[in-house]
Amino acid sequence: MALAALVLVALPFAPTAAQSFYREAPELTARALRKELPPVDQRLPKNPLLLQVEEEIGRYGGTWRLGMVGKGDGLLPYRTIGYEPLVRWDAAWRRLMPNVAQSYQVNGNATVFTFQLRPGLRWSDGVPFTAEDVRFWFDDVLMEGELGGEPPHWMPRGRQGVQVRVEGEHTVVFRFDQPNALFLATLAGGQDFGGATDYPQHALKRFHRRYNPDADHEALDLGFKSWEERFQLVARVNNSQSDAGSLLRKRNPDLSSVVAAEPVPTLNAWVIDRREPGDPARVVARRNPYYWKVDPAGNQLPYIDQVEFLEIANAQQLKGLLMRGVIGMQARHVTGQSIQDEIPAILERGGYRALTVLPSDSNTLPLAFNQTHPDPARRAILTSKDLRIALSLAINRRAIIDRVYNGQGEPYQMAPRPESRYFSARLARQHLDHDPRRANAMLDALGFTARDGEGFRLDSSGDRFRLTLLTRRDRPHQTEAMTMVARDWRQLGVEALVRPVDRKELRDLVASNRYEVALSSGDGGMDAVLEAYAYVPLLHESFFAPAWVRWVDDPGAPDSEQPPPSVMEQLALYAKLQESPDPELQARHVSSILDIAADQFFSIGISTQAPRTGVVPTDFRNVPRLMTESWLYPAPAPTNPSQYFIAPP
Repeated sequence: MALAALVLVALPFAPTAAQSFYREAPELTARALRKELPPVDQRLPKNPLLLQVEEEIGRYGGTWRLGMVGKGDGLLPYRTIGYEPLVRWDAAWRRLMPNVAQSYQVNGNATVFTFQLRPGLRWSDGVPFTAEDVRFWFDDVLMEGELGGEPPHWMPRGRQGVQVRVEGEHTVVFRFDQPNALFLATLAGGQDFGGATDYPQHALKRFHRRYNPDADHEALDLGFKSWEERFQLVARVNNSQSDAGSLLRKRNPDLSSVVAAEPVPTLNAWVIDRREPGDPARVVARRNPYYWKVDPAGNQLPYIDQVEFLEIANAQQLKGLLMRGVIGMQARHVTGQSIQDEIPAILERGGYRALTVLPSDSNTLPLAFNQTHPDPARRAILTSKDLRIALSLAINRRAIIDRVYNGQGEPYQMAPRPESRYFSARLARQHLDHDPRRANAMLDALGFTARDGEGFRLDSSGDRFRLTLLTRRDRPHQTEAMTMVARDWRQLGVEALVRPVDRKELRDLVASNRYEVALSSGDGGMDAVLEAYAYVPLLHESFFAPAWVRWVDDPGAPDSEQPPPSVMEQLALYAKLQESPDPELQARHVSSILDIAADQFFSIGISTQAPRTGVVPTDFRNVPRLMTESWLYPAPAPTNPSQYFIAPP
């Protein structure tokens, strides 16, 4: 990552007093003529962000519909209309670009980051966005206990070691006590919780006790437990929540009729406006009249009038909507295996073209064995490396690839992909042979020789040797594959119970340390720096050891547990990595971290993830033909969906 000043070149045109260069959607022109809005050149910043469109200058109009599946799918709206950070990734995921900040500078040892905001940039209600909004987020949300959710990944432990200073109306300075070479890249990646550009001070101050002494009393009168709970709802702190109340920022809305959203302004291209009941119900986002990006012809974006998120329960319903041509451009959920099987029929039916989606996952089905299980007897089993090796050798990966993944992919452990600069052949290729005879011998050597009347091995307590595998209910291919794994393990005399759960329940079980084996996210396939948590217990996504993660967050926290020496060595290497702005030195530290991960072998993998296929309606324009899928690159947002448009018939 180059630590240098980046400045967005000013537009080669400027509005004049006689006539604005800029053009806008007809509905906005009509509102301006009725004096409901200022003229377009007064709504745009002095230096709007100029987008080079993917194919052609677009046309205004139309509705983009997407399927929002199950509970906790708020990341679909976030990744579609909610990604406007200070800096962002470019469409090719090669370099960082200014965004809300029109420029930034980094000092030589990556401790001071200075952002220049766009003068005249406005929230969706017309109020100027200034450095004070960033200060409000940092001082009054992020640093206010747990008000802002979990600390962001770039935040030093305990929220200490960083200060934010406002220098005038449009300058914000982040100063770290220690080098933070990953700060900008982390800002540009996906965010579980709201960030520096998501909290309009003028709209949210009245919900905050620091500015409104009656905030707690008012919240209690409305049925909230505290002013913090009300603030978190109205500010939409948690990006992943997708229940109607969270998206509308309202408590217990009446879902039998149209419900207007709480009017909290944003910087996004579309603003969530209302929820409409129906089959399916839909959450509707309308065009932001103050959106601050333009195309090369001076047209204010977005082109598309509104975006609708259809509330659907499962992949089966999404398939039905795709077959009927209801869904617009979508990759999320469409790339799930159950729908991938139907893609050829959907494309043959007409109305869609294929969108190639390159996965960044380290593995299709990474089985994370809980190294910190609270029960000593279960922990003794789960922490046995030889046991995990034996179970890995028992898996017939080729059969799973052929049946569940249509023959696409290769046997692989949880490791960076071959395309990644961090590829580790040792980590990726070890313990892949399908060798049930050796697996049985290893279990015998571990002392699991006694069996019950059905041929199942007995553990040290005399009970049947049994493991429970958690899968995602909304991803039925996981259950299908794990059922095949269970059959392979049955041949060893090991009983595996496959238990599908909702995504939220899975995360809750992992967070509370109440599980044995769980399918983790499979991150760390392309970038083992920002996604090192796939191999080191850094974040809650490190499914292999939640109690170690708690210790990393806070060594004094209840139920936290200091990791063993080998993992402590990984943590020390990662600390060095965070301090180094040199990509080559970072890569050497990653290599050492992965060597230790190979030694420990905490997770079992199945196969590489083959390219997937999303869908784009044939009348959709300016959508790339190829897109990478990653939380570090929260597609499709980095491709600027505000430039997408729907061609007229």
